[in-house]
Amino acid sequence: MLKALTEQAHPRAGLLGNPSDGYGGRAVAFPFLDFSARVTLEPADRFAIVPGPSDALEFACFRDACSALRERGCYGGVRLLRAATLRFGERHPQLAALAADDPRLRFRLRYESDIPQQVGLAGSSAIVVAALRALAAWFETPIAPAALAEIALAVELEELGIAAGPMDRVVQAYGEALYMDFREPRTAASYRPVDLATLPPLFIAWCPRPGMVSGGPHAQVRSRYERGDAEVVAAMQIFPKLADEGLACLERRDLDRLHALVDLNFDTRARIFPLSAADREMVEIGRSGGAAVKLCGSGGAVLGVLRHSDDFATVEERYRGAGYASLRPRLPTRARR
Repeated sequence: MLKALTEQAHPRAGLLGNPSDGYGGRAVAFPFLDFSARVTLEPADRFAIVPGPSDALEFACFRDACSALRERGCYGGVRLLRAATLRFGERHPQLAALAADDPRLRFRLRYESDIPQQVGLAGSSAIVVAALRALAAWFETPIAPAALAEIALAVELEELGIAAGPMDRVVQAYGEALYMDFREPRTAASYRPVDLATLPPLFIAWCPRPGMVSGGPHAQVRSRYERGDAEVVAAMQIFPKLADEGLACLERRDLDRLHALVDLNFDTRARIFPLSAADREMVEIGRSGGAAVKLCGSGGAVLGVLRHSDDFATVEERYRGAGYASLRPRLPTRARR
């Protein structure tokens, strides 16, 4: 008797090195457990992908539609589930040999997510990773974390044409803080755990309103890189070195140098990526409170490195006063393997 099952994935924050992951670079990043994307499979008479709240097409009136779209953004999860389903099926051709009446072929696939949307916390890839985990569990075809990350990347790159790098999917597939080397060939040996005890006090702050879709800015920078733009090429050589030195700083507990590296990561990125007024303001608020601050991902959320845990109360109040949300991230104690 088949039973419903649910798998999940969490948002991530890049500490150093991103966005060089899409350019064969290196990065340090971690997932945090305060939010999650959850995908559920349950037995049904037919196969169905169930829309989530952000996929709604019907509203009470036009005004309600505009209000909901402003609050939730214009991208939903159905296309992610569709693409993940297609990629999983093509990767497992043996499923085509299942008998037509096999109950595993009929189920409802649905998702829910409380990860803030379109603020650079990898909410889309969390849905994809959770979906692939759920499909693998349903069909009893385990996928190792390194392979899961590559499949999830292919879902967005190849099935949906979204400009993306591997970092988010690797962190979400492994479920732990990692130092990652993205030079080809990427294998399990490319990733090593970062001892959570070495991480300084951290905070995340984000804009409660959906921001820009991450694929747009990434595509612009990719185009410049492929044209040999000197500024972009130089930046992509700096980011990996920040990750390398940052890992060494964590290991020797050199917080002063780590602060400088985090700020340099943001300043380098700011020279080649478009930044919203909100992004700049969030960085300035954190820095005015004595923290080193950079973007978590593509924009809309920032990661701050504090000198003392007690400093967060002041920083939190400043963000709240400016209309931003913030928290001290809850980090995983055990990795998924």
